[in-house]
Amino acid sequence: MTTRRTPLTFQRAGRAFAWLRARIARRRRIRTDLGCRAFFSYSGDRDRRWLPHLQRAIEKQARPWYLPPRIRVFLDSSGGVPIGPRLWAKIVAGLTRSHWLVVMASPEAKESKWVTREINWWLTNKSAETILLVVTAGQLVWDEQRDDWDPERSTALPACLLGQFDHEPAWKTAVPSHPDSGADPLPDIDTIALGIASVVRDLPEADLRSEGLRDTKRNLQTAKFIAVVLGLLLLIATSVSVIAVIARDEATRQRDHAIAQQLISQSSSLATVDPFGSRLKALAAWRIDPTPESRLAVLNAAVNPESGLLAHSGQVRAVAFSPDGRTIATGGYDGVVRLWDAATQRKIGPPLIGHNAGITSLAFAPGGGTLASSSFDGTARLWNVADHQQIGAAFDARAGAIYAVALSPDGRTLLTGGGADASVRIWDVAAHRRLGKPLGGPAYGGAALAFSPDGRTFASGIDDDLRLWDTNSRTPIGKGLTREGYGISSVAFSRDGKTLAATDLDGSVRLWNTTTRAPVGKPLIADHRGAESVAFSPDNTMLATAYDDGSVQLWDVVRHIPVGAAFTGHTSTVWAVAFSPDGSTLASASNDTTVRLWDVRTQRQTGTAFDPQEDLDAPVLIPHAQTLAAVGSDDAVHLWDIAAHRQSRNPRVSADLSISPTISVSPDRRTLALTSFDTNYDVMLWDLTAHRQIGQVLPHHTEEVLAMTFSPDGTRLAVSDGDSVRIWNPATQRQIGRAIDGRATHVEFSPDGRTVATSTEDDTVALWDATTQRRIGETPSAHTSEINAVKFSPDGAMLATAGRDNTVRLWSTTTGKHIGEPLTGHRDSVTSLSFSPDGKTLATGSRDLTIRLWDVATRQQIGAPLQGHTAVVTDLVFGPAGKTLVSWSNDNTARLWDVNATVDPVQTLCGWARGAFDADQWRAYVPSGPAVRQLCPQG
Repeated sequence: MTTRRTPLTFQRAGRAFAWLRARIARRRRIRTDLGCRAFFSYSGDRDRRWLPHLQRAIEKQARPWYLPPRIRVFLDSSGGVPIGPRLWAKIVAGLTRSHWLVVMASPEAKESKWVTREINWWLTNKSAETILLVVTAGQLVWDEQRDDWDPERSTALPACLLGQFDHEPAWKTAVPSHPDSGADPLPDIDTIALGIASVVRDLPEADLRSEGLRDTKRNLQTAKFIAVVLGLLLLIATSVSVIAVIARDEATRQRDHAIAQQLISQSSSLATVDPFGSRLKALAAWRIDPTPESRLAVLNAAVNPESGLLAHSGQVRAVAFSPDGRTIATGGYDGVVRLWDAATQRKIGPPLIGHNAGITSLAFAPGGGTLASSSFDGTARLWNVADHQQIGAAFDARAGAIYAVALSPDGRTLLTGGGADASVRIWDVAAHRRLGKPLGGPAYGGAALAFSPDGRTFASGIDDDLRLWDTNSRTPIGKGLTREGYGISSVAFSRDGKTLAATDLDGSVRLWNTTTRAPVGKPLIADHRGAESVAFSPDNTMLATAYDDGSVQLWDVVRHIPVGAAFTGHTSTVWAVAFSPDGSTLASASNDTTVRLWDVRTQRQTGTAFDPQEDLDAPVLIPHAQTLAAVGSDDAVHLWDIAAHRQSRNPRVSADLSISPTISVSPDRRTLALTSFDTNYDVMLWDLTAHRQIGQVLPHHTEEVLAMTFSPDGTRLAVSDGDSVRIWNPATQRQIGRAIDGRATHVEFSPDGRTVATSTEDDTVALWDATTQRRIGETPSAHTSEINAVKFSPDGAMLATAGRDNTVRLWSTTTGKHIGEPLTGHRDSVTSLSFSPDGKTLATGSRDLTIRLWDVATRQQIGAPLQGHTAVVTDLVFGPAGKTLVSWSNDNTARLWDVNATVDPVQTLCGWARGAFDADQWRAYVPSGPAVRQLCPQG
């Protein structure tokens, strides 16, 4: 148990307050007695109601705050009600300590025996001279002739007081001045208190008023002094508290920072063994401590192709997604089928136990409520996914191991393939009985099975035989599909049913047109051993293939080329692959006892590579437009829409001109600048809409133009030739200012158009004022070989340079100093640069055939390189929102890459998690200390 302690600040304030009171007390004489005492005797409810107010008024008359009351009042709480022995003893004690007996005279008091008893005690033990009468009701009348109270007219006088006074004593009245103003009106308590005090203390009322004023003034002065002191103490206490809060907050911040760093490190180490945990830890680090380092961790997690890992105790041969994509079924060599939550990657309920040998294949029924499984034990079984129970008896042909199972799209028909006779058997799902005789035998085979999307056709394959069958008649459709190879291992229909794919143990994948039965293109051949499984993506644009060496490769179905690099997380044979219904995730089952989930989007190539089908000279990518401009073999300038894979209208230049490969297009895509070998390299401007030359040529370029670029607003054009750089106004076709001396192979305008950067022969970059052509700065000599590219950041604060020394360097345009260490990772010369529109990401292309993404804040590489080009990457441009990246290569293709994860990696991870990053997951993956934070927006 923890004992709460008074904060040190308040302990010090209490001691200071006590010291202050002691100092003031020593400055004045403080009486040790408790002042005069008065005993109030009364009777009746009327007086009981207001006498406590009178008691407080008397005791709280103005006095120094550090002194006790001048008059102590003992108020008989019995009010004349029956009094027991113990209460009477207390009353006697009060009477004994009192100096005055104040009798509240009233008709009720006159009749009260207890008031009479108190008066008799006083008369016996003290003096009538110290009895004060206060009339609260009725009246008192003094008879001068008798020199005593008039017993007839004194209706408020207790009888025991007759004959007790030698002369008329002082007495007060407490009868309300306006008794008709309401029920039980109160008397003037302050006036009565003053009157009683004047008698008890034997001081005139005027003196008491003066004393009260003096005490009040003194109290006000003391209060002001105390207020100042307390204010100072409060200021000190507040300052101490603020310092304590700041110290506490700093300690919390340092703790959170340390935990965030721990999470970042763990996220990196878990990237391949627990991708789900890796992504959650990275996101938690960002929520706890949003620094550039934690954002980089989120970036790396968001682009990591491995999005999950389902661990098993043995080899895994089968995997399938439910139709809604929420459940994953896996089957292992232990004969157990397991169900997993696709979002949280946790097991759902108990395993499905029934087979007594390894699982070979799995298939969900259309609604997802039923799952079919096949096994080496020679049976196929149906399972209720909701209650994890087997449905009916096993499908058992008693013919040996079953290698493949398939459910028709309507869920009514089950196919099993294999057995000692290598045949295909068809089963009625509802009746649990076989339909007809087994199909084929070794001549036809059933090691690989698949239904067409409409269910009218199914495909079977074994060894080197691949056939299509009519489901209703259970007869072959024509002859077998001819092929050469080592043995069919898997078959799959495209989602539109038009294409059939089959993998071969020779490592190839072959495609057939299901209508014409003709092969589609050449086999897909990769540098991997035996292909074991194949699956079409839901949009029919990609194939996934699993191989014996543990790799998984995506293929472009149209171009028959690989999509990105192979997934290489497995360490042993991959037996099965399956796409999620939305195509975002690929699952692969392997002998290494795992099922890995791959984020297909992280391959980041959108669509197919664009090939203009002709050799182009020095093509240029137009910024933010996904448009390619280049000079074709016909000496015409062509434009291509890369996303749409089509050629735009051709603004042809005169066929009589030999166009130089150096061209530039204005940001609004309306003006083209080009040069010709036939005109001494003079620059010509062309209207891309009207397909005609604009005005006259820009003269005085007697050597080949090395670089041309428009300013961001299109109002200026910089042209570099062999010995100078000239800036032109395209509208007036006049040169602006003087020429900038020096050879420059690269020219770049700053985003505001005020500065021009040019590469120099000594491997530096010079900065020039675009208006005055005055040199205003230069980067130090840092590259060890020629600079290949120069780019300004979108805000103009930074300059990036790419060199043949395989490095990229960042510079401050204000100070000209190097920012951090160079970006290293490319294995050959860096040839191209592009900043994302928000300036947070830098893309670089290289002669090593790769594209790399860099986090500008930390200057660290984001994820793995983008691979696909087969020659040097010469140009890069981000799309308008930064979600896509266009690249051009000397392999004469443009590629469109999906880099959306770099724009908002948090949103990417949250979209992938689909609500799985909840408070329970936080507590499971995040160390104790930081409060649970909401990882993803709700809704």
